[in-house]
Amino acid sequence: MENRVTVTTPEHVKLEFETAGLGSRALSLLLDWLILGFVQFILIFFGILFFAASANLGSPFWASVTMGIFLFLLFFIPLCYYVLTEYFMNGQTVGKRAVGLRVVTDRGTAPGFLAIFLRNLLRVVDGLPFFYLVGGISVFFNRREKRLGDLAAGTMVVQKEKREVPRVQPLFSHREPVLTPAELVGVSDRNWALLGRFLARREEMFPAVRQELAQRLARSLLPPAKTVAGREEFYLEAAYFQLRNRQMNREGGFHER
Repeated sequence: MENRVTVTTPEHVKLEFETAGLGSRALSLLLDWLILGFVQFILIFFGILFFAASANLGSPFWASVTMGIFLFLLFFIPLCYYVLTEYFMNGQTVGKRAVGLRVVTDRGTAPGFLAIFLRNLLRVVDGLPFFYLVGGISVFFNRREKRLGDLAAGTMVVQKEKREVPRVQPLFSHREPVLTPAELVGVSDRNWALLGRFLARREEMFPAVRQELAQRLARSLLPPAKTVAGREEFYLEAAYFQLRNRQMNREGGFHER
């Protein structure tokens, strides 16, 4: 059964998400475990070799040091994997990307490093007493299907949107690229989709609301030099089409609706 939630972004745009249930989250977790299992198998193999070598030295001190480093890495590597992949892969691990899931905040935005670190640090609690039983119970009873880590960090796991984008009718002429790649770095996939929704619906809005949203989006997505009063929509539209063309070239195209 689909569980859909509607959130309002800081730019006052409403977005609808389908939260990820136990089945899809368990599958993504299994895929991540397979990756971590392979890495930890290699770690255990070399850990045994180093432990045996230090034990042969006849010094219990070095054997204890080796064991301490080994146990630390067993805990630290999974935490690094989840934190770094979700931070640098736009809210996804390898398992989440394969299943089509991603992490967002309760406002529908990309989570920051501290939120990602907190939700993954609490995997230790969610994993108790075995096989994520505490986390599974929390997901089952929570309206937004959150585990304890998500509740603490203000995040949720949602189904990644299909690569269908709204049909945007250009109002300006953009014969040459207006923004450099460096000026587009701050526009993530999530912000690009949000920008498309605004541009597709802007002519349906009251002028004052349209202008306010354009100003908010320009200030949050574009560099200060491209937030000239009265020219916000020009630069937002240019950014949208430049990013769309770049993604079409990279992914082989997608469908407008």
